[in-house]
Amino acid sequence: MGEHVPDMSNRFDGEAHTVFQARDVHGDVHTHYHVPERPVPPPRMVLPPPAHYTNNEPQLAKLDDILLRAGDGPCVAVIRGAPGSGRSSLATTWVHHHRDRYADGHLVVRLGGGGADRTREALRELLTWHGFAESQIPASLDGRVAVWQSFTAGKAIALIIDDAVLASQVVPLLPGPGPSAVLVVEAGQLRGLRARVSTAEVTIDPLSDDSARLLLGRMAGADRVAAEPDAVTTLVDLCGGSAAALCVVGAMLAEFPDRPIARLATKLARAERALPELSRDEDFSLTVVFDAAHDRLPPLAQRCYQVLGVHPGGGDVALDTVAAALGESPDEVDDALRVLLRAMLVVETTEDRYLVSGLIRQHARAAAGVNAESLRAAIVRHYHRRAVAASRAWMPRRGWFEAIWPNLDIGPGGFGEHTARRWMEAERANLRAAVEAAYRAGEHERVCQLGVALWPLHDQGKFADDMAATAEMGVAAARELGSDVGAAVLGCQLGFAYRQRERFDEAAERFAAAEEAARRSGSLEAEATAVESLGLVRLDQGRRAEAAELLGRNLALAERIGGERRLAMARFHLAKVEPVAEAVALLDLARAGLLASNGNEGYTLTKIALWRGRKLIEDPSRLAEAADALADAAAAADAGAWHLERAQVCTALADLALARGEPEVARTHLRDALDIYRLRGFTAQAAAVEARLAAE
Repeated sequence: MGEHVPDMSNRFDGEAHTVFQARDVHGDVHTHYHVPERPVPPPRMVLPPPAHYTNNEPQLAKLDDILLRAGDGPCVAVIRGAPGSGRSSLATTWVHHHRDRYADGHLVVRLGGGGADRTREALRELLTWHGFAESQIPASLDGRVAVWQSFTAGKAIALIIDDAVLASQVVPLLPGPGPSAVLVVEAGQLRGLRARVSTAEVTIDPLSDDSARLLLGRMAGADRVAAEPDAVTTLVDLCGGSAAALCVVGAMLAEFPDRPIARLATKLARAERALPELSRDEDFSLTVVFDAAHDRLPPLAQRCYQVLGVHPGGGDVALDTVAAALGESPDEVDDALRVLLRAMLVVETTEDRYLVSGLIRQHARAAAGVNAESLRAAIVRHYHRRAVAASRAWMPRRGWFEAIWPNLDIGPGGFGEHTARRWMEAERANLRAAVEAAYRAGEHERVCQLGVALWPLHDQGKFADDMAATAEMGVAAARELGSDVGAAVLGCQLGFAYRQRERFDEAAERFAAAEEAARRSGSLEAEATAVESLGLVRLDQGRRAEAAELLGRNLALAERIGGERRLAMARFHLAKVEPVAEAVALLDLARAGLLASNGNEGYTLTKIALWRGRKLIEDPSRLAEAADALADAAAAADAGAWHLERAQVCTALADLALARGEPEVARTHLRDALDIYRLRGFTAQAAAVEARLAAE
């Protein structure tokens, strides 16, 4: 028999990327992955920049400073901006400007979600574009990183990493040492990137109005845009500086060159129409842009975003309001709002106050979906609770809450007089919006309570428009409830709104209607308030005898009702129609009564001092006393920032100067009053002073 030859074969079962087989190995084995199997020309994956690119020259210059610096590379820049601001276009434009500098490739990878899996796939794409065969690409993330960095070491590559959510996605994609440039378009929290790589940030600001008009002119025709400035302004305001929105609008205008721009402006200006209209093209949908930004937010940040979207009105929103609406701790909500701030979905207007506006606001509102109404209701409840507490702290002895809603329990407020005023002033626009939202929702009792609560803010701040709007809704809500006393109190507030505007006839009508409602209700307090208010407006109208009769009747009602504050107020107002001696005596009694009540009466005491000075001017022998009283009133009005009273003191000082024979001093005081009236928007009062200056 011959020698047996064993059956031998050279076979490998399973999968591997590189197999090394040898009988004997002497020395080290070196396996080289960094040479592609099929070398290809340097890939050019970056598209040309947009044809109408506008207004990012400062950002392009900053990218030059970051990416073209000498030294070890790669150089890395992070581009930040709101969704739709043109972050990707900035990166594309920069690469296009410097395309000759990066001879080894112009590359783009888009990440989004997906974490390590998406990064691993992006590395496969990068290696494939450079000619690596599938068999050369390791399966593991670490293996692919090693091949990519080895291959790109020393090369000049421009790489755009778009839609980057996490620093851990970005770091593995960075080329090896060399003159490469990396532009990272931020879409999430990349703060950790700076700790691992030397980076610098470039932020894209919203397009200015002039740049927005320039962009629309380039797309739709400069002459056409210049011919309809008002319509273009509407479109520019609507887009809020969003490059994406402006590009969509420009494309819509260019599509129909014969149509007036005003036609599109009117269509988009309708509430809730703009975002759907600007999202019809699936290839360039603003909704898709905003959806992507929303979907990658953490859950609590999404909920905060939705609260800001459904929040009534267009004002900025306090952190505490968002926390109250969600029932979450302020600390956790603060962290979530910082995420929104980093994503440039919101703006921090002042410390712990946030604003979302324009198209992003529309998207945030839509993102709330079925939760929108419950969130809005929670916001209104928060403002109602806080406003009632603040009102009680500001004017604790006004008494209408106890008289109309004796069982109202809103819990602890935590306000003092000054903190209550500051909170109400900061939330003024939101409080009016909350009343409007409650009224639309049919929450009539809440509307009435909010209307009563806002009296000190509107009266002392002289916010006549806000007072009129909230009181009008309050009267209507009270009538729906069948509450005559509520209609009387809020009807008086409505009358004072007209009185502040010096529309005295309309004010008198409201006060008369309030008196009728008060009589129907049987409330002597409400009747006295209406009678007093009507007496004051009759005095404004120059109907002095009627005013004296009404204000005297008010004092008689106050004596029947009792209560030191009501008596003090009745005496104060009656003094306005009495001769000097009687008036001064009444004013002194009123002042003593208010001081004895130990309430927060600084505002009313200021007005008493003002009227004391006015009345004393009528007696030539008491001008020195008048000067002292007006000096007290001026100091108190300045300290309290009661601007109407500040101006009224100036006019009273002018009267005092004339009584002393000092016309030039009088003119100086009148000019001071005019400056205050103009600055603070008291139009009717300013006109009266102007007429007086012209006549003297």
